[in-house]
Amino acid sequence: MMSEPKRLHPAAMILNLFHIIVQTIKNIILPFFFVFVVNSNHAIRFYGSIALGILFIWLIAASIIKWRKFTYRIEADEVRIEEGLFFTKKRYISMERIQSMNTSAGLIQQIFKLVKLQIETAGGGKDAEAVLSAISLEEAERIKRAVFTQKEKIKDLGEEGPVMKEDEAPEAEKIHARYQMGIKELLAAASTSGGIGVIISAVIALLSQIDEFLPMDWFYDKFSFLKSASIGMYAVLVFICLFIAWVLSIAGMMIKYANFQIEKKEHELVISRGIIEKHQVTIPLRKIQAIKIKENIIRELLGFVTVTIVSAGGGDNEKEGASTILFPVIQKKKLAGILRTFTPEYTFEAKSHHLPKRALRRYLFRSTIFSIVLIIPLCIFFRPWGYFSLILLPIELVFGYLAYRDSSWHINGEKLQLTTRFVGKNTAIILRRRMQIYKVSQSYFQTKKQLSTISTSVKSSSNMEELTVKDIEAEDAQHIFRWYSYEKADG
Repeated sequence: MMSEPKRLHPAAMILNLFHIIVQTIKNIILPFFFVFVVNSNHAIRFYGSIALGILFIWLIAASIIKWRKFTYRIEADEVRIEEGLFFTKKRYISMERIQSMNTSAGLIQQIFKLVKLQIETAGGGKDAEAVLSAISLEEAERIKRAVFTQKEKIKDLGEEGPVMKEDEAPEAEKIHARYQMGIKELLAAASTSGGIGVIISAVIALLSQIDEFLPMDWFYDKFSFLKSASIGMYAVLVFICLFIAWVLSIAGMMIKYANFQIEKKEHELVISRGIIEKHQVTIPLRKIQAIKIKENIIRELLGFVTVTIVSAGGGDNEKEGASTILFPVIQKKKLAGILRTFTPEYTFEAKSHHLPKRALRRYLFRSTIFSIVLIIPLCIFFRPWGYFSLILLPIELVFGYLAYRDSSWHINGEKLQLTTRFVGKNTAIILRRRMQIYKVSQSYFQTKKQLSTISTSVKSSSNMEELTVKDIEAEDAQHIFRWYSYEKADG
C-alpha cells in the first residue's frame, strides 16, 4: 500500500524565502553596492528600488511555489521526494543506502515547534541526500522508525521487504541510559576550546578585506596616538584583545553545547544539543568503527577529555575530521564508567604497554631535527636576535619526551587501544573486526634497534582513518599481528 504524498509545514515557505534571499544577495551584492552606495543618480536609484521590489515579490512567490511542489512519501523500500520550481524532479532514495537521519531546529523551526530532518546516504558526500526542512518531531520520529524497521526487514529477509504502512511503525525504543552535560563540564568545554583561534583568524581576515569597501582613514586618525605608545601599552592592548576573543569563544561554545544530552537506546545513540539552533544526531551502534579520546594540554592538566566517534555512516555535518563528538568534555576519572554504559564494546583501559627505553632517543631526535635546521642559520646570520630561537629546543625536547612517554598499546579480548601524542594526547579504541588493515613497517635504523611502526585503518563516513604508533618493540608488533590475523584465519 502506498503512503500518501505529504507536504512540509507552511513554515517551510519562510525557510525557503530566507534561503533564496541569501543566495540572491550573493549574486546582486556588487550591483546593489554600485546602484545604491556609489551611484548618486536619483533616477537610477528610483528604478533600482522598483527592480528590488519586483525581485522581492518574485522571491516570495518562488518560495510559495517551491513549498507547494515539494512532497515526500515512503513507499516499499524507498523514500520518494518530488520537488521543483518550474520542472518536477523526482528522487527515489533506497532505504538500504540510508546511513543516518539527523534532526536539528533553528529559530524558525523552534517557533513553530518543528524540526529539520536530514537524510544521509552512503557515498552522498558532504551534503545530505535529502532535507525535510519543516516537519513535526513526531513525524520525524515516525519516518526514522519506519526506515529503520524496513532496513531490518530487508537485512533479515535478504530481499525487498513488504511495504511499510503508516500504522506499522513500531513504538519508540526504550531509553536505557541518559547523560546530560553539567554546568562544570560546559564551562570547561567552552573555556578550553580552540575557538579563540577561529575568532582571531576571522577578525584578521575581516580587517584585511574591510578597507576595500569602507574608508578606514577615520579609524587610523582615531588611534593615531598608538604610533608613539610604549611597549607596555601594546602589551595591554594585545591582552585585552585576546581576552575579548576568549570571552567570545566561551560564549559561542556555551551556546553551541548548551542542553547537551546523550540517550542510549537498544540499537542507537541519540545526541542532542543547542539553544539557538537545536541539533539531534542519531548514530546506530553497529556503525561505530572506533572511539577516539583527545586531550589538549589545558584539558589534560585540568583532568578533562573530549570523546569522539568514528562512524561508517553520515553525521551531523559537524565533525572533527570524520568523527562525531560524543562528549565535548568529560572528567577523565568518569570516562571508563561512562563508556561502559554508552559504548560497552569500546571501554577505556587505564593499563597499557609502553615503548622500550631505546626508543626515547628517536623521539627526541624527531622532535628537534627540523628546528635545529632553522636555528643554526638564525644564530649565524641574525645575531643577537637569532639566539632567541634557542628557546625552541627545550620546549621541543619536552614534547618529544611526552610523546615517547605516552605512546602505548594494549589488547583486551577483541579490542585494541592505541595512544599517541604530537602536542595533544590521542587515544583510539578499535575492535578487531572493525580494523580494515594492519601494517608493520621498519626503517633501516628501526631494524638495528629492533623497533617497528604499526598502523591500522578504520572506515569512516568519507574515507579511511589511519592510526599509527611509532617505535614499539618489534616483538610486540608481531604479537599484535598474530592477534589480528587469528580472526582472519578463523574467518
